[in-house]
Parts: sequence; C-alpha cells; structure tokens
Amino acid sequence: MALNKKSIKYQSITQLLLVIALVVLANLLLSNFFFRLDLTKEKRFSLSDASKKLASKVYQPMYIKVYLEGDFPAGFKRLSRSAKEMLDEFSVYSNNNIQYEFIDPFADGNAKKDNDIIVELSSKGLQPTNVQIKKEDEFAQKIIVPGAIVYYKGGEFPINFLKNQFGENPEEVINSSIELLEYEIANTLRKATRIKSKKIAIIEDHGELGGWDIIEAKKMLEEFYEVDNLPLNLQIPQGLNKYTGMIIAKPSREIPEFDKFKIDQFIMNGGKVLWLVESQLAEMDSLRRENIFVSISYPTHIEDMLFKYGIRINANLVQDLQCNAAPFLSGLKNGVPQQKLLPWPFYPVAAGASDHPIVKGIEPVWFQFASSIDTLNNPDIRKSVLFRSSPYSRVLSSPVRVDLNTARLDLQPEMFRQKGNGNFILGVLLEGKFISNFQYRYDASRTPDLPFKDHIDNNKMIVISDGDIIRNQFSKSTGEVYPLGYDRYTREQFGNKKLILNCIDYLCDDSGIIEVRGKEITLRLLDKGLIKKHRNFYILLNILAPILLILLFGFINTYIRKRRYA
Repeated sequence: MALNKKSIKYQSITQLLLVIALVVLANLLLSNFFFRLDLTKEKRFSLSDASKKLASKVYQPMYIKVYLEGDFPAGFKRLSRSAKEMLDEFSVYSNNNIQYEFIDPFADGNAKKDNDIIVELSSKGLQPTNVQIKKEDEFAQKIIVPGAIVYYKGGEFPINFLKNQFGENPEEVINSSIELLEYEIANTLRKATRIKSKKIAIIEDHGELGGWDIIEAKKMLEEFYEVDNLPLNLQIPQGLNKYTGMIIAKPSREIPEFDKFKIDQFIMNGGKVLWLVESQLAEMDSLRRENIFVSISYPTHIEDMLFKYGIRINANLVQDLQCNAAPFLSGLKNGVPQQKLLPWPFYPVAAGASDHPIVKGIEPVWFQFASSIDTLNNPDIRKSVLFRSSPYSRVLSSPVRVDLNTARLDLQPEMFRQKGNGNFILGVLLEGKFISNFQYRYDASRTPDLPFKDHIDNNKMIVISDGDIIRNQFSKSTGEVYPLGYDRYTREQFGNKKLILNCIDYLCDDSGIIEVRGKEITLRLLDKGLIKKHRNFYILLNILAPILLILLFGFINTYIRKRRYA
C-alpha cells in the first residue's frame, strides 16, 4: 500500500514536470509568432489596420499621461477602463514603445492648486467637465478631465476622450466616446508621427475667406497636410494635379468660366473638393449698422456646376429654433452700450444627421445664414446627408428680410411645424460617377494642347451651404484669434474644427483612419426598473451563486476522487 502511494506521488511529480516542460517549450516555439484573440461581437479590442500601422511607426518611447483616475461615476469608470484596454492594444503593436500612466490630477484636494491645474490642462487643449457624484444622501460636484497628454519627441499632443453629443443622455455620450477612443488615439499618433505628403489648395481670387478668417483651420490642416493658398486665376489646369484636395470657402464674387473649367477638370482627374458655399449675402455686420437689411444672392455663377454634380443650393435662408445666441444692444448704462445674448434663429446648430464617419461623434456644428440643399435624382451619384436642421426649422425665400427684432420675438414651435418645414439638408456628401459641366461645351480643336476629360467613374466631394463654418473669430482690437468653432460671446465650443478635418480626411487621406470613426459598440444596459423591483433577489443571487458553484465543484471533485482511488 505504501509502495503504491509512493508510486502515485512520483507519477504526479513526473506529470507536473512534463506539463511545465511543455509550457516552456510551447512559449519558446511560439515566441516568434504574434496573435491576439478578440471574442467580442463588435471586435471592440481589435485595432484596425490603419491604427496598427500608426502604432508601428512609434519608433521611440512615447509617454501618455491619462487623467482618468479617481472617484468617478460608473460611466466615467467604464470610459477609464476602456481607455486602458485600448492603450494596451496600441502598446502591443508599438513594440511596447507606447507607455502610459493613469493619474488623478486632483488627488491632493487643494482647491487653489486644483484651479491652477484646470487652467494648465485647459491651456494644453484638454476640456475639463463638471459631473455630479452621489455621496450617501447628497450630491457633490466634481471636476473631471477626461483626456490625456501624449509626450513624443519633445512635443505635447492632447486627446479629449469625452464627446459632447447634442440631446443625448449621459450613457449614450459615454458609449459614443468609447466608440471613438481608437480614432482619437490613432489620430493623435498620426499627428505625433506625421509625414506630410498630400497637398491641399485653399482657393483665392473670388472673394473667398482668407487671412485671419481661416488661420485656425489652416493651422489645423497643416498638422497633417501641406496647405497652399492658391490664386486660381494664376494657375493652368494641369498645375492643379499636384493637389489632392481643394477647399472653396465662401466665394462672394463671380467665378469666371475658365476658373470653373479648372475646378471641373480638377474633379474629373480625381481631385477632391470641399465646397463651403452660400447662396445669400447676409452678414451680422449689416445689423450693426442698421436694424434691418435684405439679403441678395451671391453672383458666383456656380449653380450650373453643382447642378451637374447632383445638388442645388436654394436661394433661401434657414431659421431654426435650435440655434446659437448672438449679442444685441439692450441699452445704455452710464453712457456705455450694454449687450444681451438672445437666441438668433439664423444661427442653426445641427448635430450629425447620420452615423457616417465624417460626422459621427462630433459636437454640434454652428451654421450662420445657411441655405437649404436639394439633392437631384442621379442614380450614378450616392448622396449621404451629413447635416439637417431640426424639426423646428423653416426657410425664408430670397430676398430675405433680416430684422434685428426677430431675436426679441417669442418664437413658438408651432410657427416652425407647418407642412414642409423642418429637417432641411445643410450638408451632403456626393460619391460616384461625375459628368463634366463642360461635356458638350468644350471644343478640343480650339485648344489641342489642353487635356480634357468629360467624366470620372469614381470620385467624391462634400457640399455644405455655409462658408462661415470654417471661419474663426478674432478680435481686431487685441489681435486675439479664437479657436475654430468657438463663439467668443456665448463661450461655447462647437464641432466646426473637427468637421473640417474629418471632411478633408475622408476626401484626401487614404490611410483608412477616418473609417475607424465608423466603429460601433452596442450599449447593453441593465433594466434599471427591473433591478429596482427585484433588488433583494439579485443581491442574494450574486452572494449565493458563487458559493453554490464552489460547493458543487467540491462535491463533483470529491466524487471523482472516490471513484478513482477507492
């Protein structure tokens, strides 16, 4: 009997040593092979090829300081955990060159020091947010900085994880933010490891926006592209072929036929165009001189081109109850003019109209004196609507009487819910086969040295009926330039900046990073009503179920041992 027990003991030790040897051997053999297994339905832990490629370009140590540590509500804890899991993935594909640390910037609890930290992080590009935290029977306010700073090659690059979505509940906002984690991190890596190659032309010479008006947009685009201000009248059509994309921002004068021909042939040769064009001349500066003005149509004469490409910008202006405010003179105090912020229906604020990567997850966009867009029946061109006005909107046909007193009226939803009102298109993506606007007008015999194409089978362009979405505010008296999309009067930050970059990325960037924005994660929330109703049952289930499973496992194990060794 003793010999048998000794034999069993040696046998067990031998089996253990064999298992250890096999594990070591397997690790040695598989050390040159790399794979990761993602069993989630949405593949939430699987990086796209574009993200893997960007992570592999991090050749030197990169340090990421993440400010998502501390006593948070459940949603922010989920965001923090998801950020950590995503950074783990990026670290693996960077050959561990990406290192990160989660810290609580307000751990000391010093109010004065906390305020200094908020100012410092805000100056670096992070966006603190105020949340409510329940402590026993009361709620307390807490400042959270849901973002990170990336340090690489002596540079600092901010990442904001939280996406503010217009009208969405907090759970959906957190979920949208988690969906975009990969894109935000990958886009920051692209910025940190950038190698400029694609060229973008910002067209001039027809009264387009330029100079201080678009300095923020140009500065942002120059982080990823080579950007040139291009007087179109000085270019030959072939000279545009070195550019991948073109921005036409709010032309106010006539575009001559030959310049239209250059744009047309640029498109026919594969060039991408972001049209930011308006149909009506209407500016707030006019109301500062008079209380009323009447809009007139811009004499750009590009209607035939846009019609040929599949859309029409109508001669009207959109009014929307979902709007930004504007400053208006409310009186004098001690001889000093006093201003008051009032809702201005000519300033629509629109969220993305779909889950398209261009508009998914960006903050609402601020429009100024925008017109409605009609899409035309052309089966060769796919139209994806990017922005619509709210259901509480209407259009006023040109000439539009813009009255200062409109802001002082008590506008009611019923005034905007008449038949045919609401949900007007403000921005659209066009993809597919485009026919040249000069298809039957160009005479090759007159200019044999000028190449001409009458169509292109696959191209894309974006048309937005407001040029001011790319314009940043600046103070003439102080020279201060405000961020693109920031309103100096209401102190609100809109999604204009992100929109412009997304449009150019979708049109011109072939790395595939913009497609990462389309990643979806299903929000699987517990039924709070059911949990509240059967609270005690679920508490007992969570306490007793693990204990019962352990007892069951012990019983089965004892039974098997008795059968084997009895």
